Amino acid sequence: MLHAWLTRISEYPYLVMTVVFVTACAESIAVIGTMVPAGIIMFVAGALIGAGVLNGWLTLGVAALGAVIGDSLSYELGRHYHAEVRSWWRAKGHEAVWVRGEQFVMRHGGKSIVLARFFAPVRAVVPLVVGAARMERLRFYPTNVASALAWSPAHIAPGILFGASAALAEAASARLAVALILFAALLWLIVRVLRLMSRFGIPAAKRVVRRAMLEAARRFPRVGGRLQRVIRPDAPAFATLVALALVFIGSLWLFGGALQDVIAKDPLVQADISLYRLLQSLRTAPIDALMASVIALQGRFVGLAMSAAAFMWLALQRSWRTAAWWIAVVGVALVLTPVVGREPNGEWPLNWQPGSPHTSVPDGRAAFNILTYAFLGWILSHRQPPVWRGGVAIAITLLLTMGGLADLYFGQAWLSGLLGGWALGLAWFALLAGTYTYWQVFDEIRPKWMALVVTGAMAVAAAWVIPEVVPPNHTASDNARRLTSFTLDQWIATGWQALPAKRTELGGDEEEPLPVQWAAEGVNVVQKLEAAGWQPAPGWSVRSALGWLLPQTKGDRLPVLPRYSQGERSQLVLIHPDDARTGSRLVLRLWRSHYEVKDVHDTDPLWYGAVYSESLYRPAHLLTIASTRNVTSTSAIVTLLDVHAQSVIRSVMVNNQVRNAVLVFPNDSGGPALDHNSPRR
Repeated sequence: MLHAWLTRISEYPYLVMTVVFVTACAESIAVIGTMVPAGIIMFVAGALIGAGVLNGWLTLGVAALGAVIGDSLSYELGRHYHAEVRSWWRAKGHEAVWVRGEQFVMRHGGKSIVLARFFAPVRAVVPLVVGAARMERLRFYPTNVASALAWSPAHIAPGILFGASAALAEAASARLAVALILFAALLWLIVRVLRLMSRFGIPAAKRVVRRAMLEAARRFPRVGGRLQRVIRPDAPAFATLVALALVFIGSLWLFGGALQDVIAKDPLVQADISLYRLLQSLRTAPIDALMASVIALQGRFVGLAMSAAAFMWLALQRSWRTAAWWIAVVGVALVLTPVVGREPNGEWPLNWQPGSPHTSVPDGRAAFNILTYAFLGWILSHRQPPVWRGGVAIAITLLLTMGGLADLYFGQAWLSGLLGGWALGLAWFALLAGTYTYWQVFDEIRPKWMALVVTGAMAVAAAWVIPEVVPPNHTASDNARRLTSFTLDQWIATGWQALPAKRTELGGDEEEPLPVQWAAEGVNVVQKLEAAGWQPAPGWSVRSALGWLLPQTKGDRLPVLPRYSQGERSQLVLIHPDDARTGSRLVLRLWRSHYEVKDVHDTDPLWYGAVYSESLYRPAHLLTIASTRNVTSTSAIVTLLDVHAQSVIRSVMVNNQVRNAVLVFPNDSGGPALDHNSPRR
C-alpha cells in the first residue's frame, strides 16, 4: 500500500517541487506566511526524499531558493514602502505583530534574519521590518541566503529520517510502516487537538451547554432549574469534568471493541498469540529477574499495602472526605477483581497449546491496578503545579505499563484481556474521579509527604515478597518441541494445508502468502541452496547495520530486515543476487513449523516461508533503502530455488481463493510417487 502510494507520487515530481518552492516562498511573505503550513509540507517533502521518491539535493535547493525569494520580496516591499507599511499593519489591526517584530529586530540586530527563520511568531514580519528600517542590501542578502541554506535542511531532514524509517519498516512489514505513519500523524493530531481544545473547544463547550440549559429552562422550567444547579459551565472544574467524561466514553469504547474482537475472533485474538510468541522468544535470565520483580510490585499484597498506607495518611491528616472516597475506590477495585477475574489456568498463554484456540476475559488484576494507582495519582496531583502533575503522571504510567508488560512477558495475561481490564478500570477511574472533582472534595493532604509514605510502604511490601517470586520456567521452546508428525505421503496429500497460508503480523492481520514448504534439517536446506548460488544472509551487528547508512554497500553485505509470522522471526534467511535486475537481490525467509515429516530413513522438521525480491535504492545518496515484493509464481519459485527434481506444486481452493504451495521434500526421500506439476484441488 505504501509502495503504491509512493509510486503514484513519483509520477509527478515537478508538481511536488512546485509545491515545495511556493510554500517556502509564501512562508516568508508578510501576512500570507502566517497561514502557510510550511513545517508540515517540508516534513512531507523530506519523507518523500527518504522514501526515494524525490531527489534530495534538488529538493533542498528548491526549498532554499523559495525561502530566499520570499524573504527578498518582503524585504524589498518594506524598503520601498517603508512609510506606509506600519500604517497599513495598524489599520488592519495587526499592530501587535508589527511591534513584536520590531522588538525582535532591536534585540537581535542582523541575527534576527537568521533567528526568524526558526521562530514562528515573527517569521513573516522580520524581513518586512528590516526592509522598512532600510538595512543595507549588502548586509541583508548574504545573511538571507545563508539562513535559507540552514533553514532548508533543518526543516526537511526530520522528514528524510522519517521517510527512510517508514521505507525500512515497509521492507520488514507493511503494517509496521502504516503504523509508523499513523503514529506520527496521531502525535501531531493530539498536539493540535489539545491546543485547539484549550483555545476554542472548552469555551465553545461552555457556550453550547449554557445555551442548552437556557433553552431547557425556558421550555421545562423545573427541569432546567435543576440542570443549572447540577451543571455549572462557569465553574473552574468544568474543563476537567469534560476531559474525564471523554476518558469515560473512550474507555467504554475500548472495552466494547476488545470484547467484540474476542467474541468474533478478530485480528486482536491473533495478536494475542503473536505477541506472546514474540515475548517468549526474547526471554533471558536477567530480564526474567527484572520482570519477576515488577510482577511482585504489581501484586495484590503490594497493592493492598499501598492502599492501607494511603488511607492511614489521609486519616492522620483528618482528610475524611478524601479518605471516604479512597475507601470507595479500593472497594470497587476489590469487587472488580473476582467479578472480572484472571484467566483460568487452562486459558493462560503459559498453558496454551500451539494450534489450539484460546478465549480471554478482561484481566481483573489490571483493572484493580489501573483504578487504584490512577486514583492515587489523581489525589496526589489534583490542583498541584504542572511540573508535579507531570511527574506523578509519568511515574504512574510507567508503573502500570511495566506491570502489564511483565504479565504479557511471563504469559500470565493475553493482550486482549489486559486491554479489557485496563479499559474497565479506567472507566471506573473516570467516573469516581469525576464525582470527586464535582463534589469538590479538596482536602489538604500534603501530597509530597503522602507520595513519600506510599512509596515507602510499597518498597517495604515489595522487599518482603520479591525474594519469594520465582520466574516461570516456561519458554516458547517447550511448545516448539510438541510437534505433529506427517508421513511424506500425508504431507503431500493434505497435510501441507495445515501450515500457515499467509504471514500473520504482530497485529493479527494476514499479509503475503507463504507458498514454500520444505521438509529437511536446516543445515541440509542451506547446503542445497548454496549449491544453487544462494548464501546465508549476513548477521545483524553494529558493523553490518551501519551498511544500511552507506550508499555504496553491496547487496550481499547488507543484513536482511526481519519479518515476523505469528510473533516468530524467520529462523533461516538466505539471499541471492537477482540476475534479472541490477541493484536487486532475492531473499528467502523460512520459519520452522510445529510439524515434522517422518520418512523411512529419518524424521525431518517442516519449514515454511516465501521468496522475496528486494530492490535497493539510495535516496539523496545518503543511505540504502530496500523495496520488497514477494514472489508468488510457484514455477518461478521452483526455478529460483533450483528444486525441480525434489518438489511438487500443490493447489487447493479455499474460500473461493486458490492457495498454491511448492513442497520440497528431503534429498534422500526418493521423492513421492506424483508428477511435479500435478494439481490437487
